[in-house]
Amino acid sequence: MTEPGLVALDTNILVYAEGLNDLQRHRAAVEVIAALGERIVALPAQCLGELFSAMVRKFGRPPRDACERVSR
Repeated sequence: MTEPGLVALDTNILVYAEGLNDLQRHRAAVEVIAALGERIVALPAQCLGELFSAMVRKFGRPPRDACERVSR
């Protein structure tokens, strides 16, 4: 058996997991993240910046709230 490799999450998965889109995509993203279990997950800085931008510009979240969510 081989060791699982590093997994990087795409911005879309992060946005969907935040529940910023429709419920079906939110559920799917949460399932994907839950299925990762104990695997090591990378969150590229670019994806975090894109998540912040989507939260503020596309979905109208206050920048302070978006910053708190992205930094968790």
